[in-house]
Amino acid sequence: MVRKTLTLTGALLVAFHVWLFGNQMWDGQLLDLALVMRWAIAAALLAALFHLHRRGISVIRSRQAIAVWLLTATLHGPALARDLDLTAPAMPEVVAALAQTTVSLTGLATLILLGLAFLRRSRRPAHLAISLCDMPAVTGTLPPASFLPFAPRPPPA
Repeated sequence: MVRKTLTLTGALLVAFHVWLFGNQMWDGQLLDLALVMRWAIAAALLAALFHLHRRGISVIRSRQAIAVWLLTATLHGPALARDLDLTAPAMPEVVAALAQTTVSLTGLATLILLGLAFLRRSRRPAHLAISLCDMPAVTGTLPPASFLPFAPRPPPA
């Protein structure tokens, strides 16, 4: 039942966009280069979703699909603002705001993760800390059988 509902919803969405494209073509709005570029970007995003589907990647839950859906939301933002009679920012302003938000959130997440890593490292007992003095020289030879506990497989017989 869920599959049928999603299929019907997708078919209605495709039919709406076909109707919208035909209506804009009929009214001569496709002479505007910005609108033509938005339709070209939409076609590229649709091709990206088809590419993900052909590779067997989820078009809903994967990282790549989320990136495509965020770009799709960015593409639809100015049209939605225009239709709701809000102040519609230009496309470069929307992309710049989205990029600034992403960079600031990424920087904040990086700082939090680094802080947690330093806290975890500071709680480590002193006898587990490895110093560079305990490490053998790279060019020197190791004593026999010193590497056996760290070998990825048993030595050949």
